[in-house]
Amino acid sequence: MTRISIALPVRDGDPWLGECLASVLAQTEPDFELLAVDDGSRDDSRRMLDEAASRDARIRVLETSEDSRGIVHALNLALSQCRSPLVARMDADDRMLPTRLARQAAALDGDDSIFAVTSLARAFPDEDVTDGMRAYVDWQNGLRTPEQIHAERFVESPLLHPSVMMRTDTVRGVLGGWRDMGWPEDWDFFLRAFGEGLRVARVSEVLVEWRQHAGQLTRRDVRYSSDALLELRATFLAAHLQPIAATDRAIFVLGAGPVGKALVKALARQGIVANGIVDVDPRKIGGVVRGAGHRWRVVAHTSLEAMRPRPYAVSAVSGVVARARVREELTRWGWNEAEDFVVAA
Repeated sequence: MTRISIALPVRDGDPWLGECLASVLAQTEPDFELLAVDDGSRDDSRRMLDEAASRDARIRVLETSEDSRGIVHALNLALSQCRSPLVARMDADDRMLPTRLARQAAALDGDDSIFAVTSLARAFPDEDVTDGMRAYVDWQNGLRTPEQIHAERFVESPLLHPSVMMRTDTVRGVLGGWRDMGWPEDWDFFLRAFGEGLRVARVSEVLVEWRQHAGQLTRRDVRYSSDALLELRATFLAAHLQPIAATDRAIFVLGAGPVGKALVKALARQGIVANGIVDVDPRKIGGVVRGAGHRWRVVAHTSLEAMRPRPYAVSAVSGVVARARVREELTRWGWNEAEDFVVAA
């Protein structure tokens, strides 16, 4: 049995595949198998994979069928062929640093309570890194502990998919692999993992380089549209809120801006109808938000503090600084995160 399997879906990756493969083969941990899945490539990717496999027996080339294309099918095919207790994700346009496999496997070996390990990441090349992507990488790099990662799971995906190493049996048995729901398969996968109580740690060093280019799925695939991301967030957030709503505890959304308005409507479509919206802007207080067959009154944040029994708050105030201020204010009131509030933007 090998120590680590690497799941590498490939579709038309030849501009970068050579660099990716070189970075895998340069690992200081030699006990791995690379499961490279050709997902219907029309360029030179398949030839590159076959040639690499002919030179190194650790590389196994798989192929999705014509009626089962797509990253989810490719990942699940690789998962079905894993012969290792640990499985690492990798993408054909990215690079891993030489110690990635060794450092992440050591972290998993050292803590049985951890399901997966991620790392810090660097976006490159600099000229193709947008301000939004740079902010995203900085944000997820700043989530260093399992508790921090879990607390911000509804904001965006707190983990880069190609930076994660996981326990194979858990991916298969508890999560059943990946699924296609019309939204990002990686955030869906991680939210299901968090929903099962699984913990993810982070190695605090850069072990993965995340390439930015115009052909990325995150830039062109409809699954990454704002509407798809909103429905994903609302679906999992509604499942989190359901036990709270079942106790008849009032639920309020914090933030009467575009994000809060969209979220309160999306939650209503999922069966969670908030009792109101909270804001600090006096121009918004007293207003009414309508949608999804419901209406919500905007109330002052000071009235929320005074409510008895204590309601539950869903923060839809965007930005790292704004989230910190919300946490500081609610903590000053004596509220506890998860027990009394969750951040979702």
